[in-house]
Amino acid sequence: MSAVPPPIVGLSVSEPAEDELVRLGLSELHVRHAFIELARHVLAAGWSIAYGGDFRKQGYTEALLDLVRTYDRKDLEGSKRMVSYLAWPLWLDLQPAEKAAIRSIAALEEVAPPERAPERLPDVKQRGPDDLLWGSRSLTAMREHMTAGIDARLVLGGRVSGQQGLLPGIVEEAELALRAGVPLYVAGGFGGAARAIGAALEGASPPELTVEYQEAHTPRYAELLSAARVAGGEPDFEAVVRTFALSGTGGLRNGLDEDENRRLATTDNVDEVVTLFLRGVRSVLERRP
Repeated sequence: MSAVPPPIVGLSVSEPAEDELVRLGLSELHVRHAFIELARHVLAAGWSIAYGGDFRKQGYTEALLDLVRTYDRKDLEGSKRMVSYLAWPLWLDLQPAEKAAIRSIAALEEVAPPERAPERLPDVKQRGPDDLLWGSRSLTAMREHMTAGIDARLVLGGRVSGQQGLLPGIVEEAELALRAGVPLYVAGGFGGAARAIGAALEGASPPELTVEYQEAHTPRYAELLSAARVAGGEPDFEAVVRTFALSGTGGLRNGLDEDENRRLATTDNVDEVVTLFLRGVRSVLERRP
């Protein structure tokens, strides 16, 4: 009889704007510490981590790979402890030796480009409007592929502008999780996109989740938006906010009650975030057939 594969938890994180962190009395180090603690407890519980990101030096992917090395389990190969999702065209630039090194620690999912995409894209700074749109679509494709492969999703921090996609990445990942029925955990006490998602779950309309905000705060967003409109793929921020509002804190399917979800969405106490998250995931797992 084959062993039952461990549950896969998708972790979503990036740093909110520095001025927001300062207002909250926090820093990038607090966000990173919370993320590392969550990842550490996921691995210690015997679960697997899924993460979508690049391989920049001292980035979150690198930190996760280091953690997987630390939590070496003889009964579970690296590909069963972490899945690293990489959007096209990022994986095109990885050398065979780099891919081999990653695959010795984790599974590497090279997500296929969107249909009818060009062979390559220019460097980000050299991209025209259509190139920007292909880059946005490739990130959405990666997030959709990842959503189909995970058992739960936690969002923490996250930029609300300056992204390469039509939607802030963590917002898109959270919406995809809700639409797919994937249990969602919103750690909003560290600000950023997770804070905006928490507000939307309570029925608010965060200004960051509007086209007007993105045009004013995200470089070259007007070009991206124009290309999307021509292609018939304009983002519907109102529908995104409505998805969160219709779910509310009671519709996250995450094993926590509404009070616990509200606490998770507001606390910056790392121990409390970890405790609530583990409680919720274990409750979800216990209810499975």
